[in-house]
Amino acid sequence: MAYQQFQPEQSRVAVNAIQLFEALEHHRAQARQVKGSMHWKRIQGREYLYHAYTGGKNHSLGPRSAETEAIRKAFDARKAEYRLREQSLKEQLQVHSAYIRANRLNRFPIAGARAIRALQRKAVPFRMIGTNALYAYEARSGVLIEPEHLATADIDVLMVTRQGLRIVTALEGETLLSVIQSSDRSFQPLTDTPFEFRAANAKGYMIDLITQAVDPMTVSDFERHLERGDWKPVGIDSLKWAIASPRFEATVFDERGMPLRLSTVDPRAFVLHKWHVSQQPDREPVKRYRDEAQARLVATLLRDELRELSTTRAVERAFPHLVRQRASSQIDEFDV
Repeated sequence: MAYQQFQPEQSRVAVNAIQLFEALEHHRAQARQVKGSMHWKRIQGREYLYHAYTGGKNHSLGPRSAETEAIRKAFDARKAEYRLREQSLKEQLQVHSAYIRANRLNRFPIAGARAIRALQRKAVPFRMIGTNALYAYEARSGVLIEPEHLATADIDVLMVTRQGLRIVTALEGETLLSVIQSSDRSFQPLTDTPFEFRAANAKGYMIDLITQAVDPMTVSDFERHLERGDWKPVGIDSLKWAIASPRFEATVFDERGMPLRLSTVDPRAFVLHKWHVSQQPDREPVKRYRDEAQARLVATLLRDELRELSTTRAVERAFPHLVRQRASSQIDEFDV
């Protein structure tokens, strides 16, 4: 079989670590309440309370009084409590990471995990696609996929063209390349072309930015928003089907045993897309065989493990009928 189901101890350890990570995510969702800092500022001989935010923005809360003093005291107390709780949760996750490693659940490549976290910290909207999506599917299935299906030294990051303005806004003056480099300074573009979309670190791990193809003679809104010299995602036509499919999320563990939330495409869309690509005559034979094997593998997971995923009209609408018909007639494991 192409995968092995979790042993009871592996399931227990994974569930405990995921619950702890979800508690940390919920805690961080409250960060807006303690964002920035508060300070007193003297103006024309009188002190005023100001709330300072990242980027140099300041908001006056009024002149110094018993009320504004109470506001600052409460804010400082909440901020201190927030930091203490976050530190406690992170320390507990660090302890759990040892159990994750001992149970061989530390699967996701560390270079890719750090790059994903860098994008997540900036709230850049994206989805991970390609072979690395298998890590999300195995995590939700409670299985370990055999290494030959997972082995890859790169990661594909899908950026949706229609979210170009939102992406640029999230960057806050930085570039996509600089955000990735914040996770590993050794990441550098592989060529000097103006439409670069691939970078690699010192160990050869590569990151590709990908988006839906548009007319090559025109500049997309996404490219128009990006700064000159920044990464320009390469367009792939068949991705329009995956982009239109439902989002799929799962918590995986990187090679250190630390949790990471992955957002990718629906596994049913993965099967259809991989199968379609594997049938293209211009696809390299080695890649074609791998695409077909991955399509069959995920189809098996859907049939035997991910049974809670009912048939969805969203996938049916996203993919042409002919693609679904051909796939269902040739993949015994999955009636798409």
